[in-house]
Amino acid sequence: MPLNPTFENEKRVLDNGYVRLLDVMGDDSSPDSDARISTGVAARSEAQQTTLVRFLLRHKHTTPFEGSVMKFEVRAPIMVIREWFRHRMFSYNEESGRYKQLDPLYYTPDAERVSYQAKSNHQGSGEQHPDAAEFVMQWHEEQREFEEEYNALIQTHNVARELARLNMPVSHYSTFVVTGNLLNWFRFLQLRMEATAQYEIRVYANAIFELAKQYFPTSFEAFQDYWLKAVTLSGTEAKLLSNMLPRTISEEMFANVLSAPSPDFTKREAEEFRQKLIRMGLLAVQ
Repeated sequence: MPLNPTFENEKRVLDNGYVRLLDVMGDDSSPDSDARISTGVAARSEAQQTTLVRFLLRHKHTTPFEGSVMKFEVRAPIMVIREWFRHRMFSYNEESGRYKQLDPLYYTPDAERVSYQAKSNHQGSGEQHPDAAEFVMQWHEEQREFEEEYNALIQTHNVARELARLNMPVSHYSTFVVTGNLLNWFRFLQLRMEATAQYEIRVYANAIFELAKQYFPTSFEAFQDYWLKAVTLSGTEAKLLSNMLPRTISEEMFANVLSAPSPDFTKREAEEFRQKLIRMGLLAVQ
């Protein structure tokens, strides 16, 4: 469907990157109508649609979200693209250095981003490095030198473009188009918006989230509640939590803290929460 011109449909990312929404298929009514095809029930009120969307994501009944699609154009450093393309459920098309001379765009982090290797995380960053500014200048110079050599190979020596790019660094920007259904965007965002994700891909995920939620506000609110901000406990963790609490919760105490049912926390969801507490041994059943 046509993009809404009153929405923000592009965000700048890092120093030379961007995320641009190209196309959208579906809206918040789509998961409801796709789910209802199995029962033959006609379209319903907005409140009923919201309740169903939240139920579907809460219980991971995910196929109704596969019918809505978003397509983006992204410019990102090659190091980010390598991580992104590991999400194989998307469809990708990337610009080719065989067909065109690539743009002279490179990613250089701010000095505040340059850190030591984390001590407890083999793939993460630790404390800021005291020589960060020097390293940033060094990267700038190396990128400038490569660009001069790359340009000379093509323009002066007529070396084939597919070979002239051989020493291209992973800091170089490339542009691609990515298309995926709403479910797979949820899966991508759940991983890449996580605080432990590498900063450079996390800022792209945050940009995707901000653009996409304008078109699917109910679905993305449910995604935040039940996927992004949810906390899952293992069986061992649930047992430990139960043992740490000084007393069990009474039915009266449980009822007193519950707010009035709403589309964001229905009577059915309250009962599901009650059953979770019973399973964990935290609620004393009368």
